[in-house]
Amino acid sequence: MNLTYVEQWWFGSLHMELRGAAVPDAIVELQRRGVPMRHVRLGQERATLLAGVRDFPAVYRVCRARRVKIRFLERSGLPFTVRRVRRRKAFVAGMGLFLLLVYTQSQLIWQVNIGGVSEETQASLRQAAAEAGLYVGAWKGQVRDLDRLQAAIQKRTPNLTWVGVNIQGTVARVEAVEKVPDVQEKSQRPHNIVAAKPATIRRVFATRGKSVVRPGQVVQPGQLLISGLLGDGKAVPAEGEVWGEVWYTSQVSLPLQVRQSGLTGQEVERQYLLLGPWALRVWGWQEPRYKASIERYHDTDWRLGKWRLPLQLRTATVYEAQPYAVRHSVAAAEKRALTLAAADVKRQMGGDGVVLEQKVLQREVSRGKLYEKVFTRVEEDIAVAAPAPPAPEEKKAAPHAGSA
Repeated sequence: MNLTYVEQWWFGSLHMELRGAAVPDAIVELQRRGVPMRHVRLGQERATLLAGVRDFPAVYRVCRARRVKIRFLERSGLPFTVRRVRRRKAFVAGMGLFLLLVYTQSQLIWQVNIGGVSEETQASLRQAAAEAGLYVGAWKGQVRDLDRLQAAIQKRTPNLTWVGVNIQGTVARVEAVEKVPDVQEKSQRPHNIVAAKPATIRRVFATRGKSVVRPGQVVQPGQLLISGLLGDGKAVPAEGEVWGEVWYTSQVSLPLQVRQSGLTGQEVERQYLLLGPWALRVWGWQEPRYKASIERYHDTDWRLGKWRLPLQLRTATVYEAQPYAVRHSVAAAEKRALTLAAADVKRQMGGDGVVLEQKVLQREVSRGKLYEKVFTRVEEDIAVAAPAPPAPEEKKAAPHAGSA
C-alpha cells in the first residue's frame, strides 16, 4: 500500500459516477490538475472513479464547469466509519460489553476435572482443591502459582502421594496418585495349611512344611494338607499351593424374548450457545412427539491460541427410538446360560481357577424362559492357613511348668 492509499483511507475516499457528454474532457482536466484518481473506468458519456475526500472540491469544480453530473456510489475510509459508529452507539456499546464479558469469563475456572483416583477419593480431593482456592468460578489469577496450589492440596489429603494441577483455558485438571496401602507381612507364627472346601487333590506344591496329601485323594473342609510340624519336632509357618478339583452347581434362568430400542431414522437438531455452565438455545425450536428418544451432543472446541474460549456451540441431535422385541433361539440361550454359570462359579471361587468341564443337569423351557441347572467342574487352589497345634516339646513342658 503506497502513501496515496494510506491518505485516502485516513482522510476518506469517494467512489463516484460521472455522467454527461463532457465526461472525457472532465477526466483529462482532472489529470492535468494532478488530482489523484484510482479505479478509473471510462465509458460512453459515463465514468467511475475513486478520489479522496480532500480532492472532491477540485472534482466538483471541474464537473460543474463542464455540466457533468456526479453520483456517489460508495463512501469509505476512517471519517465515514466513525460517523457510522456514532449513529449506532447501542450496537457499539453492546459489542464492547460482549467482548468484555467474553474476556471476563475467560479469566474464570469453569470446570474442575479429577483423575487418577478412585470415586471415593474424588469427593475428598475436590473438597481439598476448593479449600486451596481451586473451584468452579475461581479467578485464574488466584491459582497462577501451581506449585503452591499443589502443595496446599496435598497437605489436605494425606492419603495421596502426589498431586498435579494443569490449567488449560477455563478447564482445570487435577491428577493424583493414591498411596499404596502397606502390605501385611506374612505371619511368622507356626501354622498349617488346610482345605477350604471339599475337593479331589490334583497338584501339591509345598514350599515350606510337610505335605500330607497326594494327588487323587479326596479331602474335606478343614482337613490338613501341608503340616507346619517338621520331623524333628520343629514348628514352622507352612506355605504352598494345593490345587484340587471342586464341583459347583448353578441355577440359571434366561428370557427367550428381550425388548430393545432401535432408531427409526427420524431426528431433530438443536443448537445451544454454551457460556460456562449455562446453555442458551439459539436454533431448533421444534419439539418432537417421540414416545422414546436418544439425545447425543457434539460441542465445538473454539480456541484463541492455546486458550479454550468459554463461549462454545453445542449441537444436540434427538433421535426417535422405537422399542421392538428380539427373540433368541433356545440354542443361543443355552450357550449364554453356560457363560453365566461359569461367571457365577468364578465369583464363588474368589480367586484364580480353571473351568474343566460343564454339564447341564436339568433343562426346562417355561413361560418364555429357559431354566437350567448347570454342573461345573473346576480346578482351584483350596489351601488356607490354620493355626498349628503345639509341638510335642511344648505339650510336655506345660505340666512341668504348672507343677513348679
